[in-house]
Amino acid sequence: MIKSIKGDITELDFDAIVNAANSRLSMGAGMLKARHIIHAAAMGQDLITDAAKVRSATRNALLRAEEMRLKSIAFPALGTGVGGLDYDLAAKVMVCEARRHVARGTVLEQIAFVLFEEYIYSSFLRMTGRKAIVCLGDSITYGFPFGPEASWVELSAKALGLNMINMGANGDTTRAMRRRFKRDVTGLDPAYVIIMGGGNDAFMGYPLEKFEENVETMVAEAQDNGICPVIGLPAPVYLGSFVTDEVGIAGCELDSYREWAEEFAADEELPVLDFFRPLLDPETGTAVSAYYCDDVHPSIKGYQVLAKASEQLLANIKNGL
Repeated sequence: MIKSIKGDITELDFDAIVNAANSRLSMGAGMLKARHIIHAAAMGQDLITDAAKVRSATRNALLRAEEMRLKSIAFPALGTGVGGLDYDLAAKVMVCEARRHVARGTVLEQIAFVLFEEYIYSSFLRMTGRKAIVCLGDSITYGFPFGPEASWVELSAKALGLNMINMGANGDTTRAMRRRFKRDVTGLDPAYVIIMGGGNDAFMGYPLEKFEENVETMVAEAQDNGICPVIGLPAPVYLGSFVTDEVGIAGCELDSYREWAEEFAADEELPVLDFFRPLLDPETGTAVSAYYCDDVHPSIKGYQVLAKASEQLLANIKNGL
């Protein structure tokens, strides 16, 4: 669905092509095969651009295509002409933004980046050629106590035919995930990273502010490297007939993490993987005992439920590969 094409964008028979413009709306376009032109202002009146402007222009062009219910859209390398933006940076920003849009669900069937010069085409091809999804998390991503073969990661990868890399580590906090992010995420050049943590932060009594800082840092690092971040909502703890103070307090802390993560994802328009609601009894609003093997970790059935709950998002993500 997302691809790089070497050629002339004006020759494409797409529903829409994007025309690079500036805030003065200075532009030019003649007779085209495309049925619509979407003008993207990637520069200010000073004709200078940066990654944030290109990200915003790409996002707004995709939203406009969505509003018009278009099926195909083609982009040039925004900001790399008069604006002087580095080609590799433009590719990271624009392809990441396209993947974010697709992961959230779209009517678009084709998003193309069309480049005339070989060296710019190569930059975009490296980005659109990425196919892996890194799943960064703690023991619930790893698959404890059964092992990675029973994890939601493995079950989902097999069900959907995806290259999903399990980077769950037993006992990890979001701080530890942040510290290994370069090695276990950016070093692998994936298309997406699913960030799923918080349980161990809660049990260790880390304040919400630290959780926020760690997640925001990982999201920024992912985007800086052209990786689309997916925000995970951590699973609930199982509050059985005997609840220790530790479990009860951790459960409350997790609620605050989860509420913030959901608001943060909404504000940043990031895709979300919800591992909270699928494990709850819809009538009581409490965790289902059959889905747990202890206070925290899913049973075999629980991991199957999580894999099933991830299907729609992962199907969307598959379209962005």
